[in-house]
Amino acid sequence: MLELLYINVVWFLAGFVNGVTSFGGNLFAVPLMTLIMDAKDAILLGCIVGMAITMSIAVFYHRDLPKMEFVLSFFGSIAGIPLGIAILKVAPVKGILLACSGILILFLLWQAVSRRMHGTFRIPMWCIVPMSVVSGILLGATSMGGPILAMYAVMRGWSKEVTLSMLSTMAMFVMICLVGLQWWEGLYTPNILHYALWATPCTVAGVFLSIPVIRRLNPRVFRLLVLVMLAISAAMLFVRGMQS
Repeated sequence: MLELLYINVVWFLAGFVNGVTSFGGNLFAVPLMTLIMDAKDAILLGCIVGMAITMSIAVFYHRDLPKMEFVLSFFGSIAGIPLGIAILKVAPVKGILLACSGILILFLLWQAVSRRMHGTFRIPMWCIVPMSVVSGILLGATSMGGPILAMYAVMRGWSKEVTLSMLSTMAMFVMICLVGLQWWEGLYTPNILHYALWATPCTVAGVFLSIPVIRRLNPRVFRLLVLVMLAISAAMLFVRGMQS
């Protein structure tokens, strides 16, 4: 019973975090899930419950969706997912987690340097294609594809509403496909589905709690929160990778 309560509380907070920062629900919850279950089971649980998070946010912010970039990112992510699933099956968990951490750390270092130089450079729209492929690979391998697209959002200078809409809508469709593929591969056990049944309504409640908060949030504070979430994610992934 205590284990189930722990799972529900963690995913409730994950829904809230995702609703405020535009991503990070899985990055927050999956490392905490590894404290009570196998790392691969935690990743699979993150996929199926994370799908509920993205659906909730995507529906609420659907009017702010940048349609062209959504189409490009969707197909790019779909192209990367099969490779990510293959990596999940054969690669050591330590290598996967450390690789994800390294990507985030490099991006944060770049952000620090660019701010010191007072640069206003914004990447062109076509960059969404290679970045979404990498996002799909990470999504299939770790259920954590959001950080790459969050990096793109920061470098494009998107508003908080556009960022929330884009990241959540893209993640929603991609994760539907991902969960379908994982189901076809027979990766979901009855135990994982039991936990997901309880965690899903809790995480949706967390998303709805975030809506009045995000309405009052200053755009600069929103951007800072995204960067802070990336830094926390990098640290958590590195620690868990070293412990694996």
